[in-house]
Amino acid sequence: MIKIKNLLDKFSDEQKMFGLFLLINLVVWSLVGLIRVVLPTDSLEGIFWGSLHDFGTPKHPPFAGWLTYLTYTIFKTDLSIYTLCTVFVIVGFTYIYKLGKFFLDDKQAMLSAIILEGCWVYTYVISYYGFNPDVVLLGLLPIVTYYAYKCLTEDNNKNWLILGVLVGISFLNKYQTALVILPIIAWALIFKRSIFKNIFVYISIAIAFVIFLPHLLWMIRYEFFPLLYFEGELTAPNWWHHISAPLTFLLVQIAAVLGSVVIFLLLKLRQKSKIDIKFEPNEKTWFLILVGFTPLIIHLLMGFASGGTMRPRWGYEFLFLTGIMLFYFIPTKEISKGDFKFTLKLAYIAMTLVAVTMLTLLGVEKNYRSRYPVSTIYNDMTRIWESQFNTPLKYIGGYIEWTLPLTIYAPTHPTCILDTNGYPNPWINEEDLKKSGLIILDRKMHELKRDFRKSCPYLDENYPIEAHEYRFKVKNALNMEREYQIFYLVIPPMNEKRK
Repeated sequence: MIKIKNLLDKFSDEQKMFGLFLLINLVVWSLVGLIRVVLPTDSLEGIFWGSLHDFGTPKHPPFAGWLTYLTYTIFKTDLSIYTLCTVFVIVGFTYIYKLGKFFLDDKQAMLSAIILEGCWVYTYVISYYGFNPDVVLLGLLPIVTYYAYKCLTEDNNKNWLILGVLVGISFLNKYQTALVILPIIAWALIFKRSIFKNIFVYISIAIAFVIFLPHLLWMIRYEFFPLLYFEGELTAPNWWHHISAPLTFLLVQIAAVLGSVVIFLLLKLRQKSKIDIKFEPNEKTWFLILVGFTPLIIHLLMGFASGGTMRPRWGYEFLFLTGIMLFYFIPTKEISKGDFKFTLKLAYIAMTLVAVTMLTLLGVEKNYRSRYPVSTIYNDMTRIWESQFNTPLKYIGGYIEWTLPLTIYAPTHPTCILDTNGYPNPWINEEDLKKSGLIILDRKMHELKRDFRKSCPYLDENYPIEAHEYRFKVKNALNMEREYQIFYLVIPPMNEKRK
């Protein structure tokens, strides 16, 4: 106890409050998602992809999937996945604070992380989307940016080695890491050209490349098929989408940070401090501008050019500089202990409001995405299969939101054929699939009839199909029900007769 007390005495009161804030975050956001019956689809995908021990997935590099699968395999609980999400969030907060100290005083740097509790990126995404590559970036991008700035402004070659590892892992998680690396390189070319004479810069690049190389080789082997996902997302349904998609994306990004802005403005109001914009065209200012805005600008330009789908969460991981920029460009008076406690209380209020809202929404909704009746559907599909064949149900294909919960939660864990819309499934052995047969589930009859051959390319062109309707009910926390209609198709083992 004495050693703990001596350790705590090394920290200021504000730092202790910040540490407690991180701990409360860890507890609250690890628990809220448990009101769901099943994990979010992104987390289920991650567990499945990670279980394949491969260097790629149909959408992303493998790092997030590996972590999801490893965590779920060790702890075997949904709680472990929500906790993993929160760990990355509080790591992100910690490094936002450390990064902020390059630009602000210690208290302002802590508050620049604390006010992000008002940004729903760091709260509702955990219980709504679960663990995915975007959540990983909530932790990794602040660390990468911190070490990048440290490398560019301090003479320590060890930091370049650390940066190389971090960048390599970040790219192994999601390609959009480049949207932070590019403005950092641009800033270095403008303000720190001398660093390119340092051999450790190139050693750092080599380390990052070596870490990413297995995925690149995997991409080449499978003809870059994850790009099919992006190609589909970036296809415009009509001309108006070239305007509406990026503008909607921008508005959602602004809405996401409004809570943080409100907390900051209430602090300014408490201090009776005028809102004066500080713009000094120095190195620090341009670093924040380039790294803070370039990723979003690139997203907007891509949206205007392609007109494709722009999922708002694609921009969430790039909002981590919001608090630092508010305190840097709109200076406050010196932060007193009272000011710090006041701001911290506002962050706790934001935490409580979002937590209660999420518990209410997830509790009352009758949505299969959060309350999928795995046991009912698995038992029904198994009964249908066993009534016709002597072999066990080994494969299940079709719409991933119907199939992945069965793959993860069902006792026999049937292998999922991830999509029936053209993505290859390199983890599937076609001969074994042909020998074993499968059940395919889909939302609509015409989609089932159109796509089932993609799950079974070995079938004869004239192979007859017989699709069946299937209905199941979803109950919310209040025991209120909603019925869903889906369709299933049985593809028999090719070498076995029906019973």
